Amino acid sequence: MKKQMLIALLSVCACATLSRSSGDDALSGTWRGVVRKGLVESVVWFDFTRTDAGYRGNYWGMAPPGERVALAGVELGHSVRFEVPRMGVFEGEIAGETMEGTFVDAQGAGSFQLAKQLDWDALQAGP
Repeated sequence: MKKQMLIALLSVCACATLSRSSGDDALSGTWRGVVRKGLVESVVWFDFTRTDAGYRGNYWGMAPPGERVALAGVELGHSVRFEVPRMGVFEGEIAGETMEGTFVDAQGAGSFQLAKQLDWDALQAGP
C-alpha cells in the first residue's frame, strides 16, 4: 500500500512539473506567419527550443528556398529578439499564441506576425 501511494504521489508531482515548465515557456515551439516589407509578403516558419544554455531556433522561408537556417542570438525577456544570419534581425513581443514585431535587413525594415502552431504530439493524441 505504501509503495502504491509513493508511486501515485511521484506521478502527480512529475505531471505537475511537466505542465508548469511547458506553460511558463512562451517561446518554445513552432511558429508560422508572414514577414512584410513594402508590398512584399512572405510566409515563414520558425521553431524555438529552450536548452540549458538559453534558446536556439531555426528559420524556413522563401529565401533561401526550402533551406533550414539556424538562428543566432535568440533572447527572451520582456520582448523576443533573434537573428536570421545574413538575412535580418527580428525583434517583437509575444502575446498568448501570437508574436509580432519588426525586422531589419541590409535594405531596410519590415514587420512580422507569427502564430504558434499546435505541437505534433498533441495532434496525434487527439482531443
